[in-house]
This record gives sequence, C-alpha cells and structure tokens, in this order.
Amino acid sequence: MGSAQPYPLAEITVRAAGPGPDPEAGRRRAAAVLAGPRHARYSAVLRTAGGMTSLFDGRIYRPLRIETVAGRLAITVTDGSYFDFLDTSDVLGLETELGRRGDRPGREPYRRFLRDPFDLANRVASLGIGVLTVRAAGERCTFFLHHRDPRHVAGSADLVAVVPAGEFAPSDISAEAVDNDRDLWRTVMREYAEEFLGAEDAQGRGARWIDYDGEPPYRDLQDGLATGAVRVSVLGLGLEPLTWKPQLLTVCRIEAPLFDAVFGAMVRRNEEGTLLVGRGRGLPFDERTVTRYVSSPATAPSTRDTLRLAWRHRHHLGIGPPRADPEPLNVA
Repeated sequence: MGSAQPYPLAEITVRAAGPGPDPEAGRRRAAAVLAGPRHARYSAVLRTAGGMTSLFDGRIYRPLRIETVAGRLAITVTDGSYFDFLDTSDVLGLETELGRRGDRPGREPYRRFLRDPFDLANRVASLGIGVLTVRAAGERCTFFLHHRDPRHVAGSADLVAVVPAGEFAPSDISAEAVDNDRDLWRTVMREYAEEFLGAEDAQGRGARWIDYDGEPPYRDLQDGLATGAVRVSVLGLGLEPLTWKPQLLTVCRIEAPLFDAVFGAMVRRNEEGTLLVGRGRGLPFDERTVTRYVSSPATAPSTRDTLRLAWRHRHHLGIGPPRADPEPLNVA
C-alpha cells in the first residue's frame, strides 16, 4: 500500500481489538518445515541450532487488519508473541530457502496452506517499522544505514537496512505499557535509543516504565516533533516477499542541530550490527549514493523500496536540494 504523497506518521490510526485467532493450527503445519524431529518450533531452531540465544519471546502488537481509510492507513492490532511470529510467519523464509537449496524441492506446503499473504488471521504477523533517518543541514542531507548481524537478528539478517528498525511492540510486560505504548512514534523513539545510543532493548520484556516526556532522548525527540525540527513521514506499507511480513516504510527528517545534540554520542556498533555513517555524520543523500544501495543485492528489499520512494518524494519531504524536475532513479 502506497500513498500519492508522504503523510505524517501521526495520521495512521491504530485500533485495539480483542484476542486474535489461535495460531496453533498454523504452528502445527509450520513444524513440518523443520528438518529435524528435535525441534517443533522455528524459534527453538534459531536459538539452539542457529546460536541466536539473544532472541526472546517479547510481546508485540499483532496486526489483524491493515486497511486504507481516506488515504491513510488504519491498523487493527491485538496482543501477540514474537516467537509466535517467528513460528508461523518468519518460518516461510526457511521453507523457501530449503526449496532453493534442493532440500525440500518444489512444493512449499506451508505457504500453500496459508494461501493469502494479506490474510493476517491465519498466522501471527508482526508489524515492522523501518525508518530512513535523514540529518538535514540546509540542502546538505545525509542518511544512515545498518548492516544487520546474522548472529543476533532474525529479520534482514546479513543485509543492509534502514536504521532504526524494529517491531511494533510495548516497552515492557505490564498491562499499562501495552495500553500506553500502542503508539507508532513511541516504538520509533525506543528504537532510536537502542540502535543509535546503545540503550538496553526495552521491547516487550522489561518492567521499567519509560518517561517519554521527561527522559532523554525521548523528551528531546518529542520536543523536536512539536517544533518541526523532527518530521516523520509515511511512504507506504510493504510486504516482505519471503516472510510475508508487513513493513511500514517511513522517513524521519531531523534538523542537524537537534540531531547532533541528541545523537552526539551515537554508537558505531550495537547489539544488532554495525551502523554505516560515512565520515561520521551520515552517507550523502544524493543520486549516486542512493542508487548504489538501491541496486545492491546486499540491501534489504524494504530498504530498497524506502530509498527509492524517499528519492522520488525528496522535495516534498524536504530532504534534497530544490529542483524543478524530480527525476526518478535510473534503477529498474
């Protein structure tokens, strides 16, 4: 789902629903994808055979319906489990890989069982939020990317992706956080704290409430949003081709003085990989650099789409030098 023009993240409607359909039938079908009898769930395979011991079963906002209402997204969510997402959705990528290698050629029975990638009721999906971060210094804009370490991440592993990126989830396990954090911007702010500043991952398992209005960097980002120094825009919604994961494509434009004040101590590595920061303040947002990453097979599909759309709408977003002819990238 795309939009004719980007629009503010705050214009997306998020609605809460009661409990969603039980994923047990899909989980049983998905278990047949796994190669060995010792593991009944893909999440267990990742943690044991895959060595990804840092994975945890955090709470997520499970999307049940994603619609377009008056040109804006409306997302209905319920309480969900990250491991249920791995076991019933992310496992689709493994099934395809096994078929490609010839281990399970041909049929992809679990994908055929699910049938419709847009039916979010017969599996547990997780809404990813990918943010192209742009540091705006007049007409000179830069952006940041992230090489995702396959030892520590399940999604877009060993690929270059926008940063920050994460799952739409509450900050801790309390019922109060589940109610209060059902807000896309709050997820984005927590991802900034974790991936740019190295803060501990709060996603869905901690028990400490976050003071978004009084605690840095949340307070500073909130103030920037109110004054216009921070602008978060929605480009559209994508669906990852292998895992059928819905991915919200966004751009966050931050004025250079605020960016430097908030992220002056930006890390170069975090728990999920290595940041690509150019000479320290980002990669140049120009046609040559954007084209290089859009055309690279090492770039995650959703990131290629985000870069392509951001370049197309750069003047509307205020992240490029003014021109009369907003030409598309010379990339198929």
